[in-house]
Amino acid sequence: MKIQTNRLNLRKFTLQDVERIYEITREKFILKWMPDWGMTREKISDLLNWYISCYADPPNMRTMLAVELIETSEMIGMIGCGHKPEVDDEIEMAYFISENYAGKGYMTEAASAFSKWVLENKKIDYLMAIVEPDNIPSEKIIKKCGFKKIRTINIVNSGETEPKEFLYYRLYR
Repeated sequence: MKIQTNRLNLRKFTLQDVERIYEITREKFILKWMPDWGMTREKISDLLNWYISCYADPPNMRTMLAVELIETSEMIGMIGCGHKPEVDDEIEMAYFISENYAGKGYMTEAASAFSKWVLENKKIDYLMAIVEPDNIPSEKIIKKCGFKKIRTINIVNSGETEPKEFLYYRLYR
């Protein structure tokens, strides 16, 4: 499975991606919004192994893809979807991009293509995304992809210990 845009390939992960994902997830930009990614190489390897195992089960909602530049084949981030236990097990789209590539429209391009693919290929009526109110870049991305704000929610998110406020968005089929 591969999704291609003008500048990007969204492709399945391989175990060769462990080191690059580890490098990206050391960036303060990523850890600020997704502290659960502050894990060891070994844990990232285990996680990528799990993502890879999910590809063999098409009905599985967990679909995680590497985001790479077509021009150089460099991985610059990741995007995916899966059940979000903290939000009634709804299907969430989540993503991150290396801060070296942020602000260039790459993640909007990836998120737009990916969300369309999910709604066309998975049997769901909508895809949801949550974003912290002060994560303006991420909120801009989901708005540009057509997600609509539904409400504000308070949850204990992955990697957190206390409830926090999130903006809750949906994109319908």
